[in-house]
Amino acid sequence: MTQETAADPADGSLAVFSPDLVAMRELLTLVSLARVALARRLAMSLHDLEVMEHLLLGGPAEPLGPAELSRRIGVSTAAATQSVNRLEAAGHLTRRPHPADRRRQTLDVTPAGSQQVMGALGPLLGLLEENSQRLTEPERRIVTRHLRDEADAYRTFLTLVD
Repeated sequence: MTQETAADPADGSLAVFSPDLVAMRELLTLVSLARVALARRLAMSLHDLEVMEHLLLGGPAEPLGPAELSRRIGVSTAAATQSVNRLEAAGHLTRRPHPADRRRQTLDVTPAGSQQVMGALGPLLGLLEENSQRLTEPERRIVTRHLRDEADAYRTFLTLVD
C-alpha cells in the first residue's frame, strides 16, 4: 500500500496520507466541480441545485420545508426561502401545507422540475450505478459501511467547528 505525503498545515511538516484519504479528497473535489457544472447547465445557483437534490435524492420520510432545507444545506432560513421562491417561480417546486402542522409548508418537486434536474443528472447517476453493479454484495456492504463511517466523521467534524 502506497502512501502520499503533503505539507501538514498544522505544523508545517510533511504528513503521510493513506490512499483512501487521497482518493476521498479527489472524489470530493470532483463532486464539487460536477455540482458547479450541473448548476451552470441548469441555470441555477448552487443553493437552488442543493435544494432540488435534497428534495429529489435525499428525501426523508418526513416532508421537507424551507426551515428543514436551511439546516440541510447550511444556510439561513431566509436564504433557503429565497431559493424556494426562485424554484417555485421557475416551475420546479410547489408548496403545500404540512399535513400535521398547517403553520408549516412542505415542498414538492414538479414533474417538469424533476425531469429537468434528473435529465441533467441522469448520466452521472447511470455511471455511478454501473460502478456499484460491478461490486459483489460483500464488497458493496464494505463500501457502504466505509462511506457511512466517512459521513459520520464529517458530521462529527461539523459539531467541532460550529
